[in-house]
Amino acid sequence: MNKVFSKHDSTDDNLFSSIKQSDERAFRILYDRYWKALYAFAYSFTEDEDLSKDIVQEIWITFWDKRKNIDVKNVKAYLYSMVRNRVYNQLRDNKKLEHQLEIIDKYLTVDDITDLTDLADTNQLLEEAIAKLPERNREIFMLSRFEGLSNQEIADRLDISKRTVENHLTNSLRQIRKSVIVALLLASI
Repeated sequence: MNKVFSKHDSTDDNLFSSIKQSDERAFRILYDRYWKALYAFAYSFTEDEDLSKDIVQEIWITFWDKRKNIDVKNVKAYLYSMVRNRVYNQLRDNKKLEHQLEIIDKYLTVDDITDLTDLADTNQLLEEAIAKLPERNREIFMLSRFEGLSNQEIADRLDISKRTVENHLTNSLRQIRKSVIVALLLASI
């Protein structure tokens, strides 16, 4: 049975007590009370509207799902700490992703792959992305990156123009980068 909340008994503590009993109306009141402030708090760190909305939505879902097991004295502080922690985790994951993308970019632009020691985490993703390339793109990419041939040497070997080699490499690099980015984003979810 949902309780009717007056202004006097709609304190955070009273609302939280009702929420623990699965009172959706109490949850809605608390949600309406803090959503904008929590969003602004998240946005102050992320400076990204969509990400901030997602973070706040996730903490509300988590809050509702775990309501019966939450034991706090200050609901407002608890909600803010949830947002702070979620933002921290998101930023940490983004830095990890950025680092992986830097490695990929370095990999895709260096001539001597043996110089790279940081590829352990992304090597599998790169191999899968290269395997997905159309046959001609893959062949040209392999000649360039793994055999170390210049664009002109590849053109001479395959009896095509240097410009065609450059176009194939550009397309290959774009496809590999896109494939790896998607895989990394899916892995971080």
